[in-house]
Amino acid sequence: MVSQDELLEILLRTVIPGGIILNSLRGSISNQPKKSDLPEGTADETSTAHTSADDLVQEVALAILLDQFPDTCVNAEENTPRVKVFEQNQNSLCYHLDPLDGTLSYIRGNDGFSIGAAFSRNEEFIASVIYFPALDHIYMAARGSGISMRTALGQSLSFTRNEPPTKAYIQKRAENLVGIVTKMSLEPFNTMGAHHGMIAIAEGRAKVLLYRMASPHDFGIPQVIVEESGGICTDLEGNPVTYNKDFGRLPWFLAFFDSNAKDEFFEKMSATL
Repeated sequence: MVSQDELLEILLRTVIPGGIILNSLRGSISNQPKKSDLPEGTADETSTAHTSADDLVQEVALAILLDQFPDTCVNAEENTPRVKVFEQNQNSLCYHLDPLDGTLSYIRGNDGFSIGAAFSRNEEFIASVIYFPALDHIYMAARGSGISMRTALGQSLSFTRNEPPTKAYIQKRAENLVGIVTKMSLEPFNTMGAHHGMIAIAEGRAKVLLYRMASPHDFGIPQVIVEESGGICTDLEGNPVTYNKDFGRLPWFLAFFDSNAKDEFFEKMSATL
């Protein structure tokens, strides 16, 4: 069986070149909106945003993966040619890729965009890497091994966590739950993308994240980082997040800074709904 260190190494090999490409094109290419897989009436400009960089970076990452792990399953966000190379693979180990998260931020030249990749085994995410190229921050985590940070050139960085967390929340398509976080005295957090929001939870810059119709590319990939930081990810009933074999969208994805934040949220929800 492939070790956690080997999994993290291949994740690094696939995201760093893509991050370099993204950073070189930041703010210089246009939006080419794609069709959303969300139910009719729920898609917005963030869920349809897409650039030629998404496809280019994905093809580069999958070319590297093909050389290293040709037999793995692949769950990549874009429909690019190399996805088809992996289609027939039957493997409990699956590689997940979001070649560009925070696309609107990226198009506008901001620094909150990222490239993220992860491995799951038997539908459980077990190793994750998120790279913010404009900041040169790479977050890495594997189950039971904690979090480490580095730059693209290998310089070690320190992972820090706010204690107590900032009294802020993140929500998307979860307006019916805003009254609950308001009762927790939380204020909205301006996130630049799903990965940016999940890292904010891990670092304690936000306390609660609430998403309806959540994509595993957005939240499964950084889930290991959040949970290895001490955070908790659940569904709307407070149960651990589970995925199907096709890794389709989840009805709900909630993330909390810690068990206290989770308990407070569900207590308030029980008293409100």
